[in-house]
Amino acid sequence: MAYVAALLIIGLCLYLVVQPFFQKEKKWRTTEIKDDLDELSKEHIFATLNELEMEYNMGKLPEADYGRLKGFYENLAAKKIKEEAISQEEKTEKRVEGHSVEGQVFDEELEYEINKELRELKKRRKEKG
Repeated sequence: MAYVAALLIIGLCLYLVVQPFFQKEKKWRTTEIKDDLDELSKEHIFATLNELEMEYNMGKLPEADYGRLKGFYENLAAKKIKEEAISQEEKTEKRVEGHSVEGQVFDEELEYEINKELRELKKRRKEKG
C-alpha cells in the first residue's frame, strides 16, 4: 500500500513538472491588464515625488534614475491636475445649466449658502428682538 501511494505521489510530481513543456504558448491579453497608474490620485503622485526626493538626497537613488522618475511622475501630476480642472469645469457647466431629469434646479452648494444666510438672518432677528 505504501508503494502505491509513493508511486502516485511521484507520478503526480512528475506530471506537474513535465506538463508545462507540452502546453501551447499562452497568449496574454494585454488590453485586459489593469494598470496600477490608473488609480493614482494627485496626493499619491505627490507623495511618490516626495519619496523620490528623499531617496535621492539620501544617496539611495542614482541621479539618472531620479531625473527619469521625477519627470515621469511630474507629467502624471500635470495630467491629473488637468483632468481635475476639466472635470471641475464640467461640474460648473452642469450647475449653470442646473436642471435634473425632472426639470428641478439642482445646486447643493447654492442651497447650502442660502440656508446658511437664512440661519444668520434668524440669529440676527433673535438678537434684536
